[in-house]
Amino acid sequence: MRTRRTTRMTMAMATAVATALPLVALQPTPAQAAPARSGEGIQKYQHRAKVGAQVLRVIALDQTPGIEGGKVVDLRVGRASSMLNTRKATPAVSTSKSLGGRGLADNDLSGLLTALVAKAGPTKGTDEIPSQTLVPVAAEPLLSAGVSSGEAMARWAGKRSCVPGGQDATSSTSSTTDVTVLPGAIPDAGSLLALDGTASAFQRTQYLPRGDRAGLKGVATAGLADLALFGGAVGVEVVSDPKMVATATGREGGAKIEYTPAVLEITGPDGQPVPIPTDGAPAEISFPENPLLGLTVQFPGVIKEKVTENGRMAKAKSVTLRAVLSLGGQVIADVAVAPLQTKVKVPRNGIAC
Repeated sequence: MRTRRTTRMTMAMATAVATALPLVALQPTPAQAAPARSGEGIQKYQHRAKVGAQVLRVIALDQTPGIEGGKVVDLRVGRASSMLNTRKATPAVSTSKSLGGRGLADNDLSGLLTALVAKAGPTKGTDEIPSQTLVPVAAEPLLSAGVSSGEAMARWAGKRSCVPGGQDATSSTSSTTDVTVLPGAIPDAGSLLALDGTASAFQRTQYLPRGDRAGLKGVATAGLADLALFGGAVGVEVVSDPKMVATATGREGGAKIEYTPAVLEITGPDGQPVPIPTDGAPAEISFPENPLLGLTVQFPGVIKEKVTENGRMAKAKSVTLRAVLSLGGQVIADVAVAPLQTKVKVPRNGIAC
């Protein structure tokens, strides 16, 4: 554990401003015009939500030391995700994965590769997978990790019904302790990244009842541990965790994205605080003892966002911390800490429950 400094450099990513999109109405020609109806017309029942949170995503290029065979490895550690979609045969699915990605076939990761999948529907019911625990497994040269755990739940109330407010329609979590990623990434310096402690990803979706109509809410968050980058040359202390909430009610102005950025303190190779811009601009960190090594760090925050004025849809993606490692001017690894995504979409005036 590092000693907390008296003077702390606090970093926080600013929430992006929601983008309002104009509602475009297509008017039928007289020959196509439908008969006049009283009231507001027929309301569609279809709705959907997609929510996901990860602890880490690491893209290691084929030039990375320790990666053999000319492959690009896309390593994803600790993912919790869910899907609500009334157009699917199984409308509610919730997943917890301790490890996943591409380019892993030549490495024995069977002890860490686990996926807990809970499914509910099309009839009323709940599928719940209680917490599952895996013993520590070394998976050199990609990573090593301590105990991993996960759980998942999916609930469905039946056609044209909504899960009662206050209850989760889907939820899942994935936790891993003491993760070390790419131990041989930096020659004579140590691992690319290490998490000292337990890090978790969590997601849930809920219906928001209002009379006989309901909206949707999706929540994604990550509980991070302190990080050591590049053999401990750069330290990242986590003061508070990121959280993203997407809401859609189907009513004018009823869609929104609420993003709470993580607060981090970064210490450079000289032991001094590193000032990282909070507007997403990158900052360069040099290593006097290893001039071939380069590091770019940034706080991207919300990187994509769309919210409709009619209240029917809200979606966004975010990244808490991005670190790009280069060796001799060649990028060899790209690390995203706590990527989050949320998307909810409902009919006009909400879901008919």
